[in-house]
Amino acid sequence: MMKPKDFLYGRKGPWPQPCPDHPYGESPGVVHLPIGEWIDWWANIGFRYMTQWPVFTPIYFINGLLNPGCKEVSDQEFHNYLTNSMMARFITPQLDEIDRDIFKEYIDPTLDYFITDLEAVRTVKTFKGQFVSPTKTLLKKTGTNQFEIICIYVDETKTILTHNDGDAWDLAKYFVLQGGAICATLVVHPLLHFPLDSINAITKTALPKKHILFKLLYAHLRFTLPLENAVLNFKMSLLHPDGWWKTYAPYPGPYDGIRELLVEGYKGIKNNDSYPPYEYPRRPPKVYSNYGVFLDKYYETIYQFVDDVLKEIPKNDKHVKNWANYIHQWIPGFPDGEEIFEGKTFTEVVAYFIWDVTVGHTLDHYNFAEMDVRKVPLRLRQAPPEKGTKIKSRKKLQTANDIMRYKLAMRLFFGPTVVTKFVDIKYDFSSAHLLNRADQFIEELKQTEKELNEEGLDYIPLDKIARTIQF
Repeated sequence: MMKPKDFLYGRKGPWPQPCPDHPYGESPGVVHLPIGEWIDWWANIGFRYMTQWPVFTPIYFINGLLNPGCKEVSDQEFHNYLTNSMMARFITPQLDEIDRDIFKEYIDPTLDYFITDLEAVRTVKTFKGQFVSPTKTLLKKTGTNQFEIICIYVDETKTILTHNDGDAWDLAKYFVLQGGAICATLVVHPLLHFPLDSINAITKTALPKKHILFKLLYAHLRFTLPLENAVLNFKMSLLHPDGWWKTYAPYPGPYDGIRELLVEGYKGIKNNDSYPPYEYPRRPPKVYSNYGVFLDKYYETIYQFVDDVLKEIPKNDKHVKNWANYIHQWIPGFPDGEEIFEGKTFTEVVAYFIWDVTVGHTLDHYNFAEMDVRKVPLRLRQAPPEKGTKIKSRKKLQTANDIMRYKLAMRLFFGPTVVTKFVDIKYDFSSAHLLNRADQFIEELKQTEKELNEEGLDYIPLDKIARTIQF
């Protein structure tokens, strides 16, 4: 018979609940956390925010004064951002009826077309003097994960622009990259964060500490719940109403429209196939890019390790059934206690969780931090283009204040700051067999990195991948 002491928090630990700010639009939140987790987070992560914020604010403001505006983005750079970075997550073959009508004069029915649809930014209500526009970029498939950019549709002006449109085309590229940056950070990437909080909390509370599944997952749970709580609920967060003192708030509009972007990602956009409602994935969602090839290869390595570990758990294990039934109530698409044991479902959902909180999450941050804030803006100070539009001045497209905010947010929140590394992970398994398998797993991760590097896919060093969601 299990007793409270057999569980991490005596079965009184954290548990999901409707998110306080958006109880009907966002994924469940985990609000009531043990004091020990808060202390751990503040000591290792939160303190960094509080010390770096005042130090770097004047530094980045001066940098903005010396280097304002936007840099020119070549067509090749634009292509690389859209097809070979985290923005490749937006590429989809799901052209819906509206898309095909918009681009009907540019589509050859004998060829394959994809789209980068950034409609989600429609929710942003901009500050005075700033501009945002939904865009749709049409791509023609030229090979496996290879595309040619055909044209851009700017929704605000109902205009289609091509490479031959001079300044108007160049300005349209900025609006696409702005939309990609906004949607990447507030629509797509949050799906790697917040829906998985329920798994984190329920694992800590409902599984016995000696259970193999607990030992496997617990190594990937540190820091995450306090971080997510702070992002969603702290008044200092980017997702709460702006104050004049928030020198790190980089977005082009106020709280209401920005916060709604999380809803667009979780609930989806009606009649837009590019934005389906969230369902827990069994493997990484398809990314039509070498970026996706990189992510998938690490997933396969994690999958094999997880599959070997979970073979040690008897089928119909009551603790796993309870664990799955609890999570099933909170996460759309997560299997219940019966389905969890069908085929490879158990392996798939656990492997995806570990992949998500390590490789998937870290790479997005690492890749976004490599982007030039003067080429991929979050704020733009010229209206969206139509045919014949001229760029008034690239130096005036972003102000010193805009640059300061963006660089500070990049340092504090968007860029990765790894506290515990994936490659250094230790699993507290009891059996020599599983401990040996865990050691073998580390070597397999290193081999995966080597093979990816040999293919020219070096998006992030293994040594830079975090063990948990900790930024």
